[in-house]
Amino acid sequence: MNTRSMQYFAAIAQEQSLSGAARRLSVSQPTLSVFLAELESELGMDLFVRDKKKLIPTPAGRIYLDAAKRILQIQDQTCQTIYRLTHEPLETIAVGATPLRGSIMVAQIFPEFSKRYPNVRLDLREAYMRDLRSLVKDGAVSFSLGSCYDSEDPDFDYIIVSREEVILCLPSFHRLAPLAAKPGEPLTALDVRQLADTPFVCLSHGTSIRAISDNIFASAGIRPTVVFETDNNLVVSNMIRQGAGAGFLPRSAMREQAQDVVYFSISPKYYLSLSIIVAKNRQLTEAERYLAYLVIRRDKDNVLYQPSMNQYARRIFREFEQKG
Repeated sequence: MNTRSMQYFAAIAQEQSLSGAARRLSVSQPTLSVFLAELESELGMDLFVRDKKKLIPTPAGRIYLDAAKRILQIQDQTCQTIYRLTHEPLETIAVGATPLRGSIMVAQIFPEFSKRYPNVRLDLREAYMRDLRSLVKDGAVSFSLGSCYDSEDPDFDYIIVSREEVILCLPSFHRLAPLAAKPGEPLTALDVRQLADTPFVCLSHGTSIRAISDNIFASAGIRPTVVFETDNNLVVSNMIRQGAGAGFLPRSAMREQAQDVVYFSISPKYYLSLSIIVAKNRQLTEAERYLAYLVIRRDKDNVLYQPSMNQYARRIFREFEQKG
């Protein structure tokens, strides 16, 4: 399957210059210049326009780029499938992950991981945070993707990637709902002591947000009426929207255009540390570290999270960034 022209085009689009693409592909710039001129001549239209020394795809160029990416992806998947027919996996990495955020993350990074390590199999174990820690402690998984509030733990090492604000959610009919910020504005800060008479829907004990919630209540000097508990953030969100009570959720759970719920920042602010949880003093293999690197890199670019890499995370990130 000869896809060299697709690789050339995709590199030009990503680097936004012939010189940058030439360095990336280890070919000469005149080679790419001739390639692009011949391709545009064959199609009878421009595929790039020059804007402030950058090559930007035209509408026709974007169509061609989308097709090139799909073809290259199919080639990668085909080669990996053929490889697996004749090669037994040399290593299996079992990863613990939450059913929502964690499993989505693994699905997103799997193609790139598999391309680099086609003979390493990933085994996903879905669970909630309480059980994810047990899987790590018992050695059933190499590590777990999750969150923590307190990273000082004798049983685990934490590769802390970023942090996410924990916010307060109220039904839209609550007496304090009119104080909420309008969509697009910074969240209004609310003192939790104003909710002393409000029922709460809470995450179960053993979850990171429940640890934060209990700390918030203790600091505010209130003992809330907890009307419902669950391990699932989506259930908490839906219960609040149905008017069962107030609750705490990660900021990524916000829905900007929601009509039945309003959001507040907590005063003072509280944060979840988004982490990779490893058994204490366990040495990760190169493939495991690369998988962790892909998680770090994806979370690092997520606008909902605040960068907060600890030394462990920075060491892994530098290792593979330097390898290109």
